Amino acid sequence: MRLMNMLVAVGLAASGEPASPHLDPRLLTPHRVEVELGRRLNIRCTGSGSPTIVFEQGGEGMIFNWAKVLPAAAALTRVCVYDRGGFGWSDPPRYPVTALSVTDDLHELLSRADVRDPIILVGHSIGGFYATMYADRFPDQVAGLVLVDPGFSGQDPDWRAGARVRQQADMRRGEASLLRCAELARIGQLTETNLAANHCFAVPANATTPAERRYALNAVLRPYWYLAEQSQSTNYASGDAALGVSQQQERDAARSFGDLPLIVLSDDQFATDAWSAPVETAIAAQHWREGHAALARRSSRGRMEVVQGAGHFIQRDRAEAVIAAIQEVLSAARSKGTGAPSVP
Repeated sequence: MRLMNMLVAVGLAASGEPASPHLDPRLLTPHRVEVELGRRLNIRCTGSGSPTIVFEQGGEGMIFNWAKVLPAAAALTRVCVYDRGGFGWSDPPRYPVTALSVTDDLHELLSRADVRDPIILVGHSIGGFYATMYADRFPDQVAGLVLVDPGFSGQDPDWRAGARVRQQADMRRGEASLLRCAELARIGQLTETNLAANHCFAVPANATTPAERRYALNAVLRPYWYLAEQSQSTNYASGDAALGVSQQQERDAARSFGDLPLIVLSDDQFATDAWSAPVETAIAAQHWREGHAALARRSSRGRMEVVQGAGHFIQRDRAEAVIAAIQEVLSAARSKGTGAPSVP
């Protein structure tokens, strides 16, 4: 179950990634908007034009993975990045992290931040799953979708009992590690120097400017991100053959997207889970691609593209493919009468 197995490993892997372009410091300065009494979520926007593009992070939770994409997108139209509850500068969630609670938060945040026109959602991994759910629930507010190696309801093949047991054991170990990191942070024993030793999230390699380091350290040294990730994982993945809570919520809400501009980008380097035998990896990869193709078919204007040379983080490995997909969906949305080009 590749999305959630990455939650702990991705932090360690990030420290070895080659540096990406630096983020606009304006996107890293907190701008917290109250979404309910006493709870605020962080959102920052830059650029001009419509429709606005809203980026939805994957399980790794920080905006650094969009660093190669954001400048090009902001040159085309207005773009917004935000932190889900518990992530980045945002306050922690008060409820279990599910597809419904995440999209409720985003819906309220956009309204209160005065992002009211239809938006294009660009979502990676579980962020692509949340973008799909948002379009299910609020169709009049979505002008287009770019789903970057997204999760989807029913994403796990019908594993044999032995494979499922190994998968779930791997999941629970990851979730236990998240809770351990949260406790270390809560009692003040998690520091930048012991993140790797404790198998907690790392500071991204390209977080080197003062603004980038403040944002990253605030995220990885507080307990809230780890707790939100653990809740997200347990509600996304089931402990048995049934769908997890979030996946069932999306299946219940799923609908045709009509002629919504929609591109699904799928990697061509499917990562092997630690518990998988080679034959199981091959089955999972085929199921993953078939699920992406099915997502694209939910719109008469949808298409799915396998991005050559890209792993799960397509926006890092092949940023130009993501930028091209954004340009295509933005152009299609504008041709339908949604939004206008930015004014120089």
